[in-house]
Amino acid sequence: MKLPESWIEARLDDVLNRVDAKIDPQSSSISSHFYVGLEHIESHTGRLLREAEDKTDGSDILSIKTQFKTGDILYGKLRPNLNKVYLAEQDGICSTDIWALRPISVIIPEFAVQYLRSAAVHVRTSQLAAGANLPRVPASSFDRIPIVLPTVLEQQRIVDLFGHLNVVAKAKQTINEQIDQLVRTAYWEHFSEWYTKDGLVDPVRISEYVADSQYGVSEAMEGTGSHAVLRMNSITTSGWLDLTDLKYANLSKKDIKATALQDGDLLFNRTNSKELVGKCAIWRDTAGAFSYASYLVRFRLKEGMLPEFLWATLNSAYGKYRLLNSAKQAVSMANVSPTDLGRITVPLPPIALQEKFAYFVRQIEKLREQMLSNLAAFSELQAVVTQQALLGDLTAQWREQNKAKIEVAALERDAFLAERGLKATSSTGDSKSVPVPEHSERLARHWLINELSELQYAVWTMLRHEWRNLVIVDDPEAFNDFCTNEQTTWPIEHFNASPNRIRRTLEQLAGLGLIAKVSVPRQNASTLQTDYLTAFRPLRNDENTRLRDAAMLKGALNKNEQSETSGGNSDKWGSW
Repeated sequence: MKLPESWIEARLDDVLNRVDAKIDPQSSSISSHFYVGLEHIESHTGRLLREAEDKTDGSDILSIKTQFKTGDILYGKLRPNLNKVYLAEQDGICSTDIWALRPISVIIPEFAVQYLRSAAVHVRTSQLAAGANLPRVPASSFDRIPIVLPTVLEQQRIVDLFGHLNVVAKAKQTINEQIDQLVRTAYWEHFSEWYTKDGLVDPVRISEYVADSQYGVSEAMEGTGSHAVLRMNSITTSGWLDLTDLKYANLSKKDIKATALQDGDLLFNRTNSKELVGKCAIWRDTAGAFSYASYLVRFRLKEGMLPEFLWATLNSAYGKYRLLNSAKQAVSMANVSPTDLGRITVPLPPIALQEKFAYFVRQIEKLREQMLSNLAAFSELQAVVTQQALLGDLTAQWREQNKAKIEVAALERDAFLAERGLKATSSTGDSKSVPVPEHSERLARHWLINELSELQYAVWTMLRHEWRNLVIVDDPEAFNDFCTNEQTTWPIEHFNASPNRIRRTLEQLAGLGLIAKVSVPRQNASTLQTDYLTAFRPLRNDENTRLRDAAMLKGALNKNEQSETSGGNSDKWGSW
């Protein structure tokens, strides 16, 4: 990536410090807290889905949380929530599934937020996320992600441009809020008579009108597959389907048949945070092959209750209240089972009145789709403009007009980073802002470690700290023990790496000079001959010279090449 001359490239942990301050709300002297969970941050926009004055009693918060301050950046580290990035406007506490990141003085928080929301960062973190049920991004991997760093002056200019771009996001928010209000008003106008001070009129249990229910699939989801899989974030907080961020899976014929969707099916979010569990949306016929994940349940209703009526009821204030009281709280998530949902009582107005309301809902759906589709083109343009801004294209003329100021600001930025011992890269790829080190070999080694892949880094770290023994790869039993031993598998299990891949990784680390490759003698019990087996081990203190040896070799080769060019010794290895 070619950056403007005054820009540099750093790592996220160079400019964003992770906040480690923790608090146990139940034992804290503070009775109530401004609490932010993943459910309170809107995807993509970062809009906070709760009022600033809302506080949560400490007794209702079941586990230790992270304390953040105004200006910190809250970043969702779970794979489904990597697009949830919020700039804190007041002090508070947040879920430990959220990182609180504190920008240093060389980066404006608003600029960092936009960079973390960019498509490039989202793709990278999605690739890094690992784990079986709720994949999350390892902190060490996140820290090594690169970030572009203009001067603070130019960052402010770019932030101002982003302010103009946010008009589209605000328009979309306004449309959604107005349509949600229309539905709530229409529901109350149609069915208010069935809610009295003495209770519901003609109450029934939901289970009486459920013809069929089906859990979703548990297949691993990727960027491609036979079916798009709806997830919990495919349902908005107000009950609309959002098909903009889909994952895919290759499904068996059995799963395809079991989770087939029909127009009018209700999709119910059975597992989520307590505030969001029970989200419900209506499926409409859509081009393409679709299924849904295991934390969603599909319902089909019997005659006598229309899906539009039950959908609006569950998304009403009454429905939210009943769902909240039905939810069973686990450590960090809540659950409403199909059985629990079935026990909830709702009124049952005449079918003719339900049909009248259902017709209104379908008209609203068409209106909403039309209005939002008109914004889709602007949203695509916004994404392109955002990318250009983060590459410096939009501020090229401004940089030329403010060249002298930018030069001064760049010197201040580079001096600040140098004082912290941080290493940044200029647009030409040259090292910047770092004083000449006394121990250059150690810094070169540090740079090499930073360039390792995730699997390479995990294997290298594990070999140095957890294993610390020889890894004999030519002995199948011994190598299998290394690949499956509980002591070693936890750092590498989420890579799903085969023994052959782990062996190749060991070879690569040895080739880089970060571990030693050795031959181990072993007597063959059958032939009584001595066999030599390939093995790998951590470097000893007296072996940490491999980078220096490589540098000496490179210097010697360059010297001989120069000698040949000037008509010197034709034997390339003569000086050796």
